[in-house]
Amino acid sequence: MSSAPQSRKTLKVSDSLNRKLNTYAQVAAAAGVGVLALAGASEAEVVYTKTSQVTHSDFPLYIDLNHDGIADFQLRATYYAGSSGLDIGLDASGIADNRVAAKHLRTSGGYFFSAASALHAGAQIGPEGNFSVRFPLMAEEIFNRDGGSQNSDLGLWAGKGNGVRNRYLGLKFVVNGEVHYGWARLSVTLGHNRQLGDVVATLTGYAYETVPEMPIAAGRITGSDVITEPPETGEITPPEPSAAPAPAPATLGLLARGALALDLWRRSQ
Repeated sequence: MSSAPQSRKTLKVSDSLNRKLNTYAQVAAAAGVGVLALAGASEAEVVYTKTSQVTHSDFPLYIDLNHDGIADFQLRATYYAGSSGLDIGLDASGIADNRVAAKHLRTSGGYFFSAASALHAGAQIGPEGNFSVRFPLMAEEIFNRDGGSQNSDLGLWAGKGNGVRNRYLGLKFVVNGEVHYGWARLSVTLGHNRQLGDVVATLTGYAYETVPEMPIAAGRITGSDVITEPPETGEITPPEPSAAPAPAPATLGLLARGALALDLWRRSQ
């Protein structure tokens, strides 16, 4: 003998709770789209090489960005002796179709020249940059004809006459017909001695983005780390994690937002 069906009770939901449930549902739906959108970005990878190389006046310093045995960029000492004096400098250039980011500048005397950009950590390097110059000047010392006093210094890597530390060359790198972007970290010193020819650069690292046409931030060494640069040291490191982060309470909103919420939670810790 079958029992009679029991009547269902109706639960009254308040307007405020109903609004919250609708909000959670919308966030959960949006999170699905957000995670799909982030999938492409997660494929990005930065290939970083740490090094320590110093330029010499006798031969160029070559950079093989992707370690395929083919030089991609070079740093080269430059000399020019004329009737008015002597110029000792350093320029950067790409080999074949590769290029270095540069700016067009003018001296106080009205002389135009192309200067390799000396970028700070975090600067964006990508399709919007100027990569039209073949041999941009990094830094140059100019001496009088009599060999005595120095006239001036040129270039964005000359700083205030003593050079700069831990700046970045922006690199446009072509491999297999596809354009990639990268950076090279250098410090440049000017010794103001015409006999030594001492505009010297020290290369401490370089990197490139494996995804074609994707910009890269100067100093970025992985696809996800945040760039930090302690003053005067130039060491590019990810932020140190806290010793013992307190767990945040799980909420329906965070769970609905999925991977994106997890990333935001990690950053907040």
